[in-house]
Amino acid sequence: MQINHPDIHKTSIQIEPEDIFKLLGDQQSPIDAHTSGLVKHYIATCLEISSPAGAIARVEAIENELPHEITIPGTTFHSGKIIGKMLRHSESYAFFLVTAGPEPEKLARKLLAEGNYLEGYIADLVASSIVESAADYLEEQVRILAKEQGMLISNRYSPGYCDWNVAEQEKLFRLFPSMCCGISLSESSLMNPVKSASGIIGLGSRVVYREYTCAICSMLNCQFRKTKEN
Repeated sequence: MQINHPDIHKTSIQIEPEDIFKLLGDQQSPIDAHTSGLVKHYIATCLEISSPAGAIARVEAIENELPHEITIPGTTFHSGKIIGKMLRHSESYAFFLVTAGPEPEKLARKLLAEGNYLEGYIADLVASSIVESAADYLEEQVRILAKEQGMLISNRYSPGYCDWNVAEQEKLFRLFPSMCCGISLSESSLMNPVKSASGIIGLGSRVVYREYTCAICSMLNCQFRKTKEN
């Protein structure tokens, strides 16, 4: 197993104000100048105090006929049928950890505790977006590696989504050294810092990448859920 730590420089994090505007809710009404200014302020502030980091563990895939399982040497993940289907034909897997660091989430909590609810909500959205952008960067590194080896990649999938029990995250963390990227896992399988993510990407000559995948997921309240229109 190979573990790499791609350097996620802050300049690699791509967040546009429009991205946060969409997450704020009702798009029928224009964002007012005050809110727009807050969004731009907290994008800059959260990026400045963030410490993005990530790690990728490349592991051999072992064929498993059960549609709801993913198998690697020494471990079987009960991923559920949806993710099992999406990762079909993988020849190897890239498991990943990624974080925005603790400071953006601390800022959001501080603002909320002080009663600055709009500012705190915006800072929280920006912190989550930093993680998503950092995960996009890791995914692109996996894509580049796969292309060099004449392979394709799947979309990335995380425990807690598409019927993959979040408790399975414990198995994923065993693939990495303790406190890798400064991330720890609680007994209830929650990550600290909270603004962190983990997951899997399939690599192989026959895997398929889908541009639109929210339709396969049952998490209707996900703040990053997309529609075909956006």
